Amino acid sequence: MPTVPPQTKSNQATRLAELRRASGMSQREVADSINKLGVKISYPRIGAYEADKDIQIKMPVLKALAKVYKTTIEYIERGETDPPKPSGANTEAQPVTSGLGGRIMGALQFMEYVSLPFIAYTAFGSFAENCRDPHYEEFRFVPVLKRPGLDYDNAVVIEVRGNSMAPRYPDQSCHVARPISDGNWQYATGVHGLSLRNNMFIIKRIISNKDGNIILSSDATSEQMEITLGDINCMWKIGEAAYMPSED
Repeated sequence: MPTVPPQTKSNQATRLAELRRASGMSQREVADSINKLGVKISYPRIGAYEADKDIQIKMPVLKALAKVYKTTIEYIERGETDPPKPSGANTEAQPVTSGLGGRIMGALQFMEYVSLPFIAYTAFGSFAENCRDPHYEEFRFVPVLKRPGLDYDNAVVIEVRGNSMAPRYPDQSCHVARPISDGNWQYATGVHGLSLRNNMFIIKRIISNKDGNIILSSDATSEQMEITLGDINCMWKIGEAAYMPSED
């Protein structure tokens, strides 16, 4: 099936979010409407389309979105026609172009977000068990600010529970995690998420990795545990924070 060329989607995410708000529908309601048209889609995918301007949308989905929103594919792709306006919309409103508001809006124009699967603490068991064949459509997607030079292919956002890895990884913080290929496990150091073959998922710091034996440690305590490379099913490098809880 044909897909939309990447160069045609510079503001596509913003337009899709505005169209949905104008329609008065939730993301789940949009997904239900598309499914009724015979195009299979999950509601987290609608959120992904609204969060990531670089995501590619297949043509059947584009056609269904245009029908649901009563607009055109050309508007969704390139903004070439006027979108439908909600009743009572203020057509005289002007964008903020000066003062602090203008500077903030100008900065926001250069921010890019990527939509990643969110692995909540309560989903660790399922995620660990199916890490080699993940069904990310079962998870909701969350927008993450893209940082220059970092790779987001196959990355996920993982929730931390407990303070064993505080202060850098405190309770309820969420961090981007990137998969480590099997051949590189023997070189891994630093903080990683580990799916073990007993379907346990843990976040620990690798302080020693020699001859197939790994020593893990908690940052906030002196607790250590030993595993072997053979105990590991999947491994993710824990990276930058996507969310940090308030210190209050």
